[in-house]
Amino acid sequence: MAANRHSHKLHHDSTADPSGPRRNLGMVSLVGMGIGGIIGAGFFLGSGIVIRQVGPGIVLTYVLAGIILAQVMGAITSLAINVPVRSSYQEYIHRFLGAFAGFLLGWAVFISGVLAIGSEATAMAVYSRTWIPTIPLGIFAVAYVLVIIALNLFGVRDLGKAEALMSVVKSGVLVAFILTAGWVLVGGLPQRHSIALPSGNLWQGVFPHGIGAVFQGMLIVIFSYAGVTTVAMATSRAQHPQATVPKAAWLTTIAVVLLYALSVLALVLLIGYQHLSAHQSPFVTVLARYRLVWFGGIFNAVILIASFSVMAGTFYATEWMLISLALQRGAPKYFRHAGRGRPMAALAATAGMVLATMILAFVLPKTVYTDLTAASSYFTFVNWLLILLAFIVWHRRRGRSEHTVSGLAFGAPYGAIVMAAAILTLGIYSVTVPSFRLGFYVFAGLTVLIVAAWLAAGRTARSTEADGGRQP
Repeated sequence: MAANRHSHKLHHDSTADPSGPRRNLGMVSLVGMGIGGIIGAGFFLGSGIVIRQVGPGIVLTYVLAGIILAQVMGAITSLAINVPVRSSYQEYIHRFLGAFAGFLLGWAVFISGVLAIGSEATAMAVYSRTWIPTIPLGIFAVAYVLVIIALNLFGVRDLGKAEALMSVVKSGVLVAFILTAGWVLVGGLPQRHSIALPSGNLWQGVFPHGIGAVFQGMLIVIFSYAGVTTVAMATSRAQHPQATVPKAAWLTTIAVVLLYALSVLALVLLIGYQHLSAHQSPFVTVLARYRLVWFGGIFNAVILIASFSVMAGTFYATEWMLISLALQRGAPKYFRHAGRGRPMAALAATAGMVLATMILAFVLPKTVYTDLTAASSYFTFVNWLLILLAFIVWHRRRGRSEHTVSGLAFGAPYGAIVMAAAILTLGIYSVTVPSFRLGFYVFAGLTVLIVAAWLAAGRTARSTEADGGRQP
């Protein structure tokens, strides 16, 4: 009975209470925030590194990671349409996995979000200086962050529209690249280079570094899907969530997986994987090879848009995670938000933390800051794992009125169990890869700090209760 009353209270707070959050995101805005939050500069710039490591089999890597993404999207969608919440999906973790799991996930997402925003702003500053080298990096980086803060000040509806527009630009350029690749493959360019089809033994041609490289590549590829947090966070602000959230989840998942898989397929067909460089976008490299330099210039601009889009979505998700933590007593209560107007306290705190990480980027040695940023990516594993576990617990406990399960969560709950085991296995496997080990150690250190904060908060609470009990 207590659980039913709690569920009813949350439903009332989320939908009917005039002091609750405004549900003003339509399906277009949700899809825009989903695609905008997932497809970032990391894919446009860094996919060449993974292709070199894996070979043509990289297509399989992106598809396998996309299957895990589908389960995560299915889990969060099922929870969103059956268990409305006030602030963020962190409440699902708190309710179904316990207060500590909710605290861990909340601060993990907040820390990784702040580091990701600072990293994107710094990367954009470095990239922008190729066009205007006279402007200092710090001015570029701070300017980009201030624009993101201003965009969030306008409100979530305007953010959703802006993300939708930027998603159209990013998706449109990738579609244009895929169509251009198809044109090249059928002979549309008279002076083209030979197509990079696997020769000799087909297995060795597709997986030149062995099948193990496919799973090692997944450690990086999964991070290119990490922006799912943005659309997960936005579900609590969706109009008519029972109708809009499932459609948005399907469209976002199918669009992102197809764009990723077809884009990397085009790359490995148009140029030998060993010719890609870690210092240039693989798309720009391929387009220059086929003398489409003007198209490469467009890609350079889109890389900036991609970074900006990810920054905007991540900032939104990060500030609302802080609000969610405050509502669950995992953060100071002055970060709580009634639902109307802008959450100024959480926005200001998030902005301040982002600016502080940017200072670290210019103060710390480059390798130290890179390891710190890379370590934050491990929180993606924690994030996805806890979402799937919360879904599994909800699926086991669900009542007759909570029967809608997203088709993306295929084979529920066993599909979610398999994917949770796969994520855990990949996380453990990553420790055996030398290039990931230091980042893992930094991640472990940050996790220890979060656990210490939880224990300290528990002792403070118990001390306060004891002092209150002695008062006359």
